[in-house]
Amino acid sequence: MSEYIPIDEIIGRDIDRFICWPRYDDGTSKQRLSQLKELGVESIALGGRHSIQGYPLLGKGHAGVVLKAVKDGKEVALKVRRTDSDRVSLHREAEMLALANKSGVGPVLHGFSEDFIAMERITGPYLGEWMNDFRGDLRELRSVIRVLLEKSRKLDLAGVDHGELTKVKRHFIVTENGSRIIDFESASTERRMQNVTATTQSIFLNARFASQLKTHMRLPDREALINSLSAYKCDMTDKNFDDVLELCNLV
Repeated sequence: MSEYIPIDEIIGRDIDRFICWPRYDDGTSKQRLSQLKELGVESIALGGRHSIQGYPLLGKGHAGVVLKAVKDGKEVALKVRRTDSDRVSLHREAEMLALANKSGVGPVLHGFSEDFIAMERITGPYLGEWMNDFRGDLRELRSVIRVLLEKSRKLDLAGVDHGELTKVKRHFIVTENGSRIIDFESASTERRMQNVTATTQSIFLNARFASQLKTHMRLPDREALINSLSAYKCDMTDKNFDDVLELCNLV
C-alpha cells in the first residue's frame, strides 16, 4: 500500500510536485493545500497504473492528474487541475459529474474546489484490459457490455454528453460490481447527446476491439447496426434503444 502523507507534511515531499503539476510554484502549492484542507482531505499518496517521470498515479489527462487521497476518513480519488491547463477551474467538470450521478452514472462526487475534485475511487481493469484476459461465460460478457450501454442511455436521457466514449481504453472500467463509466473531463450539456452511439461504436465497430469480441460472441451486421444507431440518434426512444440492444445480441 502506498504511503499516505498528511496534508501538513506534503510540502517538500515528492508528491508535492503533483499538487502543483507541471509548473511548480511555492505560493500556488500552499494555496492549493489550503483548498484541500477546506475539502476535508486528510492525506495523499502516490500509486496507480499510470506514471509520470517514474511516479505512479491513478490517472493523468489534459486537464489534470489523479492521486490517491483520504477524505473524511475514506479513501477517494483526487483529481488535481494542471497548472498549465486552459481551464480556469474544475467546477464545470464537477457539475457534469454531479448531473451524471443523479442518473446513477460515474464515480460518486465527494466534493470539489477550484483545483480539485474528490470522488469515488473505482478499481478494476479498463474494458480493453478485461477483454484481453477474459475467460468467462457469454452471460458475463453480455452483462458487462449491456450495463455500459444502459448507463450511456441514462446519460443521454439526463442531457449530459460524455464526449469521449469512442475511446475504449480509458473510459470504461470493469469492477467486481459491474462495469462503470469514468472521466467526465470533456462532458457537456450543450452538445447533442451521443453517449449510446459512441459507446456502441467503440465496442462493436472499433476494428481492434471487435476482433477480440468476436472470439466470444456473435457480432451484429455492421450496416444494420449503423442504420439502427442513426435511427436512435434521430429519435432517442426506448424502442430505438431496444433495437440497438437486440442487434448487438444483448437482449
